[in-house]
Amino acid sequence: MSIRISSKTLSNYDAHLAFNTATAYLRKSDLANYLIDQLERQHLNLDIDVSTDPTQANQDASNSGTIVWCLRSTVCQSQELPDVAAMLSRTQAEQKAYLSTQWNLMHLLALACQQMNNQLNFRDADATWPWLDENELSARDIENVVARELSELPLPEEQNWNRLLNRV
Repeated sequence: MSIRISSKTLSNYDAHLAFNTATAYLRKSDLANYLIDQLERQHLNLDIDVSTDPTQANQDASNSGTIVWCLRSTVCQSQELPDVAAMLSRTQAEQKAYLSTQWNLMHLLALACQQMNNQLNFRDADATWPWLDENELSARDIENVVARELSELPLPEEQNWNRLLNRV
């Protein structure tokens, strides 16, 4: 699967900038880095529509093989997971929406891994996560491990997506 980034509300440059900014932080987790690399190496396509449409904020608008990731989301889709909640609890109030938006991308990528588990090549002899070989790969497990790995690291320095949203 190769990852293709597009947007109906942002320029191609700004959509890629948002995706690259979010994944730069997420890739600080060894597991997230490994999984994103795996998604990028596949022969199938994963389309990610980066949106600034307020009507798509805080809802799952993904369908038809396209993930819709909204920069205006203020609620983390996985906030009920214990490790994600612990990571978010150390986030300053003004930074929560920004981090939640990045985490929502992680949530969507984890769901893609879960749904495509039988087609992805997770059986890497060097992988340090043997549970990735499970027949029923869980997005929840992925998110909890990534949150645990990121909770030990500094939070992203940025506070919001205003530089992109102000251009719309």
